[in-house]
Amino acid sequence: MIYRVIFLLLVSLGVVRGEVWGELRGLTGLKNWDEGRLMGGEVVTGRGPALSFGRGLAVESLYVVRASVGKTLERQRQWTPEGRAGLKVWIHGGISGRPVAEDFRKIGSAPANGSVKALVAATEKIGEEHSGIYGSREEAKGFGRSGLGGWGGPMGGVVGGFWGEVLWKRAEAFRAGGLGKQPGYFYHGQVILAGEELGRLLKEVPKVQKNFEGLIGVMHGGGGVGRTGDYWELFDVDGVGAFSLGAVAERVVDGGAQVFDLQYYGSGGFFVMATFYQMWAIEVEGKAATLVWRGDYLASPILGELKGMERMGSGAVMMKRIKQGVGEFLGEMR
Repeated sequence: MIYRVIFLLLVSLGVVRGEVWGELRGLTGLKNWDEGRLMGGEVVTGRGPALSFGRGLAVESLYVVRASVGKTLERQRQWTPEGRAGLKVWIHGGISGRPVAEDFRKIGSAPANGSVKALVAATEKIGEEHSGIYGSREEAKGFGRSGLGGWGGPMGGVVGGFWGEVLWKRAEAFRAGGLGKQPGYFYHGQVILAGEELGRLLKEVPKVQKNFEGLIGVMHGGGGVGRTGDYWELFDVDGVGAFSLGAVAERVVDGGAQVFDLQYYGSGGFFVMATFYQMWAIEVEGKAATLVWRGDYLASPILGELKGMERMGSGAVMMKRIKQGVGEFLGEMR
């Protein structure tokens, strides 16, 4: 009798494990990966499907975390790229449930490096056509009128006050009504909406859109229901600093979890960037582990101007940075 129970248990585990890897194969477009090597610690990163959307780029990643789904989620909530060599994120700050100006006081701690100085110089020219700053016409007209500032550092004074105001008001708008409340980017004579950019990206990856439709709806509705954290960052884009605003939503699903990290504003580098995580509970060497599929989808005006090898090169840079970030995260989970 006991042997029959053990046999049925092993069969059951095999079916569950087979379902997990089958679900992964149904979601990912990556081809050159091996189950055993993933469980051994390999991180696989590659280009996602080729997008007809000229500003769009897709990258997929696969890896295994040597921790349960619950612990992986908890650590991912706490982990930030700030100060990690090679990732070039100068500041990562949290945003309150009801955004306030003080959420952005860390602007005053920006490093006095070439990237930040270049951002300061670009901001001072924001009224000019080729300043390189992404934002609305109304935001550009508000330069020098903010009552914020006095935070010190290279971003102190007028420039720091301007960015504190822009980020604060955009975060408030997102909290109130999600993507639909975001001011449009004024770019090359056109108004470009972050919600429409996200829609064009997701339309080209229908499997991803369907799989994460519940979390995608959270970002369109605002209100914070289902969201686990809002944040802002100061990072580097080709030698020039840029700010971003982001929000994270997650949900526990049968046998795992889903996470949607949406950067809904970028002052440089991108208009919108969506990162999805599908997590499955597995075992590695008899211990709880988490199989992760990650999909990154970027809408950037820079990509729309690139062709051939230059466009391929931008994808390679993105893959390298993602793989480095995943490696940093996995290193801390050991």
